[in-house]
Amino acid sequence: MEPVSRRSFLATGSAGALGVAGAAALGPLASAASASTDDHDEPSAHELAAARGPALLQVHDAARGEVELLIEERSIVFTDKRLVARLLRAAK
Repeated sequence: MEPVSRRSFLATGSAGALGVAGAAALGPLASAASASTDDHDEPSAHELAAARGPALLQVHDAARGEVELLIEERSIVFTDKRLVARLLRAAK
């Protein structure tokens, strides 16, 4: 195990926090995200208002864009390469 620097800890923590924020915004949309054929869908105000409680977004396979959303007691796996790319850019 490598020693953890303050910089790497903050970078990793920031990426995790971003993932949680992204997951919270996507919570109500998660099941629709995997079925959506239009990559330009924006969440409605109603869908965003329904996003409540903690959520965690985990990238399983960045190359394939595979993401797992853990929200409440559910686990939803979907593919969104654009979201993964945005998360990875934000983590730099």
